[in-house]
Amino acid sequence: MNKQIKRWSLIDTINLALLIVVVLFFIDFENNAVLTWILLAVFLFWLITVALRNVFISKIEKDPNHPLHETQVKGRKKI
Repeated sequence: MNKQIKRWSLIDTINLALLIVVVLFFIDFENNAVLTWILLAVFLFWLITVALRNVFISKIEKDPNHPLHETQVKGRKKI
């Protein structure tokens, strides 16, 4: 049984909150440059995965022949 893919999930909300905390309190290129670069790389990877997930969902919704199309658009009004 396939589940609908969400554009934004609870994990994404937690990651966004952590990103805000990191940007406000932990970015310090003078004292902890390596840790700062690692944190920024991790959050950049997360942002890329969110963007690519949204592109993937859009492709599924636009292609009626895609195997996940019915699951993804179930319960949505067609415009």
